[in-house]
Amino acid sequence: MTTQTRTAWPERYYEEFNPETRRQLLEEALAAGEGDTAENELRRLLWERRYTRPRRNAPPADRYIALWLTLDHWRKAGPHRARAAARELGRLAPLLRPEGGGDAQALLHRELVHAVRLYLSTCARGSYGTLLMGLVRMNSDQLLEKVAREVAEVTILVPRWAGLEAEFAPLAPAAREAFELAFPEGGAALEDAFARCGQAEG
Repeated sequence: MTTQTRTAWPERYYEEFNPETRRQLLEEALAAGEGDTAENELRRLLWERRYTRPRRNAPPADRYIALWLTLDHWRKAGPHRARAAARELGRLAPLLRPEGGGDAQALLHRELVHAVRLYLSTCARGSYGTLLMGLVRMNSDQLLEKVAREVAEVTILVPRWAGLEAEFAPLAPAAREAFELAFPEGGAALEDAFARCGQAEG
């Protein structure tokens, strides 16, 4: 008989993508006094900031994924729509401000890495990795280049166009880390994409 070892806290919280399961794990950790209580309270604040219910009995909606998709929308619209982008993104920028003291910035970073990893996990599926109106699948190098370009442009170019570079500064390092976790073979493509956006590593 084999026994499965339980993933240590808080790693299992960041391995889980289902919002309700994450909430349950967090509540159990708080009730059991597992891990640092102050950090877990900050995680609870981040959970409440990140997830919302659009209507009663609906599954939680992910504000960080919505933020990424909004940035991507303005990326595709282009810099000539910078004023409109600035208005909408300025309203969303508070999502990237850490709440509380202590390790709030570090925990916000982990939450952003988690959210971008969730988004990137969808990029290898469905129509994202296709060409010619979905008729041809990209090869692995083409997919890496496409995802890397999106990560760099969403986190660097769009905030620059919108004049919100400081407000969106936490997103780029989190997106870099998430990309490296999702595509460990894609470092060169990522650095090339960031260089094209005028930001070298570090």
